[in-house]
Amino acid sequence: MPPGTSHPSGRAFHADSWWNTPLPADAPLNSSGDLILDYLRTGPESGRGCLTLAGAGDSHWGQPVYEARPGDPQYDVEGLSEPLPEMERLRIPEGARSGRNSDNNMTIYDRQRGYVVALSGARYDPDRDVWSATGATVTYLDSNGLHVNTGSSDDPRNRGSHRGNNGATMAVERADVRAGTIGHVLKVASGPEVADRHVFPMVGSDGDYHGSDLQVPPQGLRLRIKPSVDLDKQGLDPEALVIARALQDYGFYIGDSGGTTALKLQNTWAEAGGQLWEVSADALCGMPFTPEYWDVIDEGYDPNRSGGGR
Repeated sequence: MPPGTSHPSGRAFHADSWWNTPLPADAPLNSSGDLILDYLRTGPESGRGCLTLAGAGDSHWGQPVYEARPGDPQYDVEGLSEPLPEMERLRIPEGARSGRNSDNNMTIYDRQRGYVVALSGARYDPDRDVWSATGATVTYLDSNGLHVNTGSSDDPRNRGSHRGNNGATMAVERADVRAGTIGHVLKVASGPEVADRHVFPMVGSDGDYHGSDLQVPPQGLRLRIKPSVDLDKQGLDPEALVIARALQDYGFYIGDSGGTTALKLQNTWAEAGGQLWEVSADALCGMPFTPEYWDVIDEGYDPNRSGGGR
C-alpha cells in the first residue's frame, strides 16, 4: 500500500475494551475537575487554553500511519533498549517515513501478523537500508489493547516503551474521519506539565511535576466534551465535527507531555508529500477547557468494570 493510503476500516482491539467503550452519560467525575480544567486553560504552556490539532495546516506534528502488507521490506529495527521479537523482522512499506519533527513517531499496522506498532525516534538510513528507533510498542489487534504491565492485559505480547500508549490511538486517522466516525478514545499531549504519577491504563508517566497540587493531572486521566454540549451548534467544519463527536462519546486521555495541549492528526506530509486535512489547528478552540464544555472523569475509571475504578 503506498504512503498516504489509510489503513482499511475497522477498529483495533476488542469492542468492549477500555479504548473502544463509550463513556456513559453518568460516568463518575473527578472531584478536582474544575481545578484541572483551569490548569489546562491557564497554566504555563496552555496556549489558547483549548485542545489544538497537531498536524493541521502547515504543521508537521501529526503521526504518519502505514499499513504493512506481505511483500513489504522487512527490517531488524536497531537502537531499541527493550528487545521485542516483532522488531526483528518488522515489515515497513517502501517509501515510509516518520514524522519530520523532534519525535519522529510513526504507526505501522500489520494486520496479517495481527499487531500495530508505535515507533518513536524512528529514522531510515537509505545508504544502509536500515531502520532504527529509540522506542517501540507492540499491541496485538485481537486483544484488549492494554499493556502487560497494567496487570489487566489479555495478551502478554502487548509490550513496549510508550508507558501504556499504543499505535492505534495516537492520532486521528483520515480513514475514520472520511467514514464519519472515530470509534475509540484518543491520546492527547498536555501543554502544561503533568504529574510524575500515572493512572490506568498508563503504566508510567514522563511528567516532571513532583508535588501534590490537585490541579496537575496524572497521565492516563480521561476527559470528554460534556454530553450536554450540542455539537451541531458549535459552528464546526465537517472534519472537526467528526473529531468532536468522538471526544464527546469516548473522550481523550492524557498520554504525553508537549509544548501545547494537542491531539495528533494523521501526518499526510510524511505519507503523501502534502497536506490533505482541511481542518484548522484551532478548530475546537470555541470549546475551551472550562466546565461549560468539558468533564474530567474520575481517575482510573473503566466503564466495563463493576465500580468503574482501578
